[in-house]
Amino acid sequence: MAQTYSSTVGNRESLRQTAELLAADITPVTGLLNHTATKNKRPRCLMDKLKAVENTPHVEGNDTNAGRDAFSQVREFEGQAQRTVVEYAVSKEQEQEDSAVISNMIKAADKSAIEVAIDKEFVICGDQDKTADVPGTTGGATHGLGALINNTAATGVDALYVTPAASIYGGLKAAYDDAAMGAQIASMWSQDTTMQDLWLVAGPGLREHIVASFTRTAGAASQVDYNVNGTTTIPWMVEIIDSQFGQIKMKSANPNCMPSTDRGYFVNPSLLSVAEYQGIESENYPFLGGSYKGAVDTRYALMTSGPNGLGKVQFSDEA
Repeated sequence: MAQTYSSTVGNRESLRQTAELLAADITPVTGLLNHTATKNKRPRCLMDKLKAVENTPHVEGNDTNAGRDAFSQVREFEGQAQRTVVEYAVSKEQEQEDSAVISNMIKAADKSAIEVAIDKEFVICGDQDKTADVPGTTGGATHGLGALINNTAATGVDALYVTPAASIYGGLKAAYDDAAMGAQIASMWSQDTTMQDLWLVAGPGLREHIVASFTRTAGAASQVDYNVNGTTTIPWMVEIIDSQFGQIKMKSANPNCMPSTDRGYFVNPSLLSVAEYQGIESENYPFLGGSYKGAVDTRYALMTSGPNGLGKVQFSDEA
């Protein structure tokens, strides 16, 4: 007999694992980031960086007790939890059918959990800045990467940690080439952040441009050859970019979750995370006649310990 709806009324069930498993390929950005629990709707973390390099020979015999404030560059970043909700309903007749192994309400909850995960990806990949919640009026909004990776300070980001202009490409699409990307990577490297796990999450328009237009992937000097060793496979994929500063792994963005199919973010999971005030959970409402109803929701905040080490491709003529 199918599992019934009535036994789960009022219970909150965690569906995070279900959502993350089924939506992994279509939520690539959130899939890269660590998720940590928080009890604060405005979670905080610290931003810090290394001091500027110097060459001051120490005089033998002199004291070294002058001291230096090792934490003079520490700044606090405050996030904002955002609630994302997807509601669902199943008619009484649909739910009472005994032809399925599992009830339609459970199917609806699982589907809604995937939709919540995709909506969360859409939010995190967006251009919105953080806004505080106003109880009873407006819900709080978390940062999107488009606002966080900015050479003017996003809300809550100290000027010391804004993303350098050189790490953001904002010119014409046709002019974005190997050299332009190389300049971005060099800028990110100059921020003294690790490059060991740097990803370029790119929309399909940007990926196609890289494959078709970069001198190392197209033209007479192309490394892309067709019918290699008799194979009929066309190698039309770039997954790793070997730069002079290390490897950058490329990942396809969900085009429905990016502000533009031409958009791309250089994501470093060591500098970004998601603070979860509440994971993805479902709850069925009491039956009041007509339809069985419920909702899946989650509350989360995008967090960063150093947006100065991130990068962005945002063409001035992006599609």
